[in-house]
Amino acid sequence: MPQHIRISQFVTTYGPGAIIEGPQGPRVIPRSDIGLFYLQNPENYEVSDQRMSEGLLGGARLFRLPSNAELGLPQNKYVYRTKPFPTWKRCLNISRHGGNFYVLYRSASCPLCKSEDRKKDRRNLEATRFIMACPKGHMDDVDWYRLAHGYESKCPHNVWFKWYGGGRSLSEIRIECPSCGSSKFDLGEAYGRKWPCSGRFPEKETPESPPTYYGCKEGARIIQRQASNLRIPELVTLFTIPPRHTRLHNLLQMRGIYYNIVGDIPSSKDKLERILSNLAAKNLIPLDVKDEILRCPWEEIQQAMQDILKPIMRSYHNLILEEFHALIEGSVNGIPPIRGPTPTSPVLIEINPHRVQRFTGINGTRFLVAPLSRLRTVIVQRGYRRAVDAETHPELVDVSFTDLEGKKWYPAVEFLGEGIFIMIEDFQVKGGMADRWMEAYNSPSSYPEHIFRDPQTKVELHPAFVWWHTFSHLLIRAISAESGYSSAAIRERVYLEVLEQGFRGGVVLYATQPGSEGTLGGLIALVPSFQHIIDVALEQLQTCSEDPLCRDQKFDIGAYNGAACYGCLLLSETSCEHRNMWLDRNVMLENLQ
Repeated sequence: MPQHIRISQFVTTYGPGAIIEGPQGPRVIPRSDIGLFYLQNPENYEVSDQRMSEGLLGGARLFRLPSNAELGLPQNKYVYRTKPFPTWKRCLNISRHGGNFYVLYRSASCPLCKSEDRKKDRRNLEATRFIMACPKGHMDDVDWYRLAHGYESKCPHNVWFKWYGGGRSLSEIRIECPSCGSSKFDLGEAYGRKWPCSGRFPEKETPESPPTYYGCKEGARIIQRQASNLRIPELVTLFTIPPRHTRLHNLLQMRGIYYNIVGDIPSSKDKLERILSNLAAKNLIPLDVKDEILRCPWEEIQQAMQDILKPIMRSYHNLILEEFHALIEGSVNGIPPIRGPTPTSPVLIEINPHRVQRFTGINGTRFLVAPLSRLRTVIVQRGYRRAVDAETHPELVDVSFTDLEGKKWYPAVEFLGEGIFIMIEDFQVKGGMADRWMEAYNSPSSYPEHIFRDPQTKVELHPAFVWWHTFSHLLIRAISAESGYSSAAIRERVYLEVLEQGFRGGVVLYATQPGSEGTLGGLIALVPSFQHIIDVALEQLQTCSEDPLCRDQKFDIGAYNGAACYGCLLLSETSCEHRNMWLDRNVMLENLQ
């Protein structure tokens, strides 16, 4: 039986280079052109989003994983090929080994007791839980020969080894060569040192091919294959916002249609129909896409074509600010605007300005709270990092592949749902710990580039960003406690715009899921009673179960947090867009609003 992974999990959690636990042992997920599109065409599963594709990925295209139902396959049939990894196994059948040791091997069967990887023998076999990885993203089996023999041995035996021990400490585990009796390093000693890296990327190998070694000057570490720091995905998320905010815009952004109108916009509906009919006849677009576009009024189609041809912002920071401005505008005039014709094509983001409410903070500050009754997000996995070495910053490993036409493709998933936009029109954050955060904002050179969403701006270090990020976590915890929503089901998006005369910020808390309907309105139903949510959040700010230790934590240059711990602020990885960094209760306590 294959392991079932949700389509969204492939992007948010797994992806090429990840190890999954299958019924017959662990396997590595190959790159998508090797594991999935060796028979399929990625264009059949393209996700259209100009802002993501052109703004962040240099024109690369986005694909989603197809489901078994789409491919006409039974539910228990695999869709994506994987490769066994690691290949070394451990036979646990000590009573048949002639001694008190396990057998470590990688052949088809145990060389001593002949147990095979079959159902009746599987309980006696397990894949070794240790592998080797380096900060450049390489991953390989542990070099058990070197572990047993060291660097000077000339012993030719490398087929299997004796495994002694297995208690509570790694230092109790010894690997011994059955030929020469050498046992150079115990596993505890081996775990704490660097080893030569083979430069292997198992995700770039076909399931049938032998390992390919590229060589690497970086030292590798032994690590457990289920370790959370073995593969940290690098995700980027963008909202769909005006002017490209309807289903019609999404269809016109499809690659085949877009390229046919970008040079010469059709001057009539008849000309557009001829273009679409030609594309459908060549199977470049589905027939139902053509029909859906042509059902819209010509004036609406004309406006949508003009919208998708407008220039795209080219940095993450600018794209986020574009979202922020659209949400502020929508809170006043609505999305779609309340004045003007209502689009016939379904909208992908919706704000009714008549449902926007204002609530009061501790010092009389007015919080604007706007319900986003519809919201579309596109999440792309650009790559991953292997944070296996505290001494070296891990490199980003790109997970894209290039098709025969030279176009890059990245895995993506689109979600539909709802959200709540919260902002304060004017307020200042200053004094106390905010001043120390401001020092870091003005001189961020002590921070590694890869921890910032946008290395050019480093806006996360601004004290106002820390204020909003801390408030966002408090609100998520309050919603979870008061409404029954799981905190892991709510995600955040923090905004901060730094201007010469000051700054303004806000946050979106949202819940989305795959599918055509999205969520069911439970989150925006909290807006009328949001005063209570704010009160609970500000009350939670005052104390932490870890106080006074937590409250006494002071932010300083080189640190990522101030007063923040799992007792008061930290959330699950699915919720926090900034990996639980840039949080400080002290900044909020000294700047209560």
